[in-house]
Amino acid sequence: MKSDLQKLQEILTSVHRTEEEELWLKTYLERTDASDMQAVAAALFREHLADGNPLPEGTSRRMWEQIQANTQPVPAAVIPLKRSHKKYWWAAAAVATGIGLTIPILRQQPKLPPAAVATKNITPATNKAVLTLADGSKITLNDTASQEINTTAAHIRQQKGQLQYSTTGANVTAFNKLETPRGGVFQVVLPDGSHVWLNAASSLKYPITFTDKRIVELEGQAYFDIAPNTKQPFIVKVHDMEVQVLGTSFDIMAYQDEASINTTLVTGAVKVKQGNNNQLLHPGQQAILNSNGKMDLQPANLDKVLAWRNGRFELENTDLPAFLRQLARWYDIEIDIAAPEQSVAAKKFGGQIGRDMNLNDVMKILELYNVHCQLNNRKLTILSVAK
Repeated sequence: MKSDLQKLQEILTSVHRTEEEELWLKTYLERTDASDMQAVAAALFREHLADGNPLPEGTSRRMWEQIQANTQPVPAAVIPLKRSHKKYWWAAAAVATGIGLTIPILRQQPKLPPAAVATKNITPATNKAVLTLADGSKITLNDTASQEINTTAAHIRQQKGQLQYSTTGANVTAFNKLETPRGGVFQVVLPDGSHVWLNAASSLKYPITFTDKRIVELEGQAYFDIAPNTKQPFIVKVHDMEVQVLGTSFDIMAYQDEASINTTLVTGAVKVKQGNNNQLLHPGQQAILNSNGKMDLQPANLDKVLAWRNGRFELENTDLPAFLRQLARWYDIEIDIAAPEQSVAAKKFGGQIGRDMNLNDVMKILELYNVHCQLNNRKLTILSVAK
């Protein structure tokens, strides 16, 4: 008869597992007295196997390697991580620290206060915004509403998370402003058919009728898919910078708490102008305007740039402070750094996680990789960061 350890090895290293094997695995890890096994169960299994969610093959293999490494003197080989787009929080085990993935065993970690669990879980961003009309009146937009808004110069239709404009033919110079709060996203189809996706904590000011030029003003981040029109250039103003296009798709990230304004071209061509700086971008290129006024051109990681629009946090070569700024905007939380500044700045990530997770699940990922944090109401405090 096979020992429990032999059966455990077979199940954790198999490509396919039956429901019976999943049940045995869950039961075994719950009843075992081995502290290492219990630590692994607490870190990865308890919540999700209880819901019937099996672990991915790559993660379970690493679990076996970690168990083996703690029961034998020969270190286990590291198997390269395969990315997964599943939305279970443990599938984000690709959030590594620049080394091969290992599963933390709790007895090996320093004694630290456990992460506080919020009494009310904080959910990810949803479709919500405020529309300011030309007369100054404000309309709150949410994820479920459908409504018709009529003005002198435009007919505006909201369908859940999107506004769509059509002009009435009146020659009126008037502007609308669409603003997303922290924890909100929204879309707008402008009168010319151009489609704009607004990220959290962003705003777009635009005319409700376009004349000789199509000019909009952006703060924050947005993805643009511009309707072609050679007679009417499309211009996006960001502070004293302009992005000029005819028909193309691109992303602009211009948050005030970021060190640069990044313009990334996906299709077509754009010209980025700021003072005497001029850069013509081709698809796959990014113009970076630094706070000192210097503009650099470099190849873009389109997966990383467009991850927010595709429902992901893309963390490849992302440092912890940059990730925390994204979390603050996406979950509408305050970030407090109690850990040493040097250790926070030095922490790097890789891989990706879904933006549809609740904040508590993101905290579990951070804890798994030695970023120890505490949540109190809507304040996330970083207590310590270990390598």
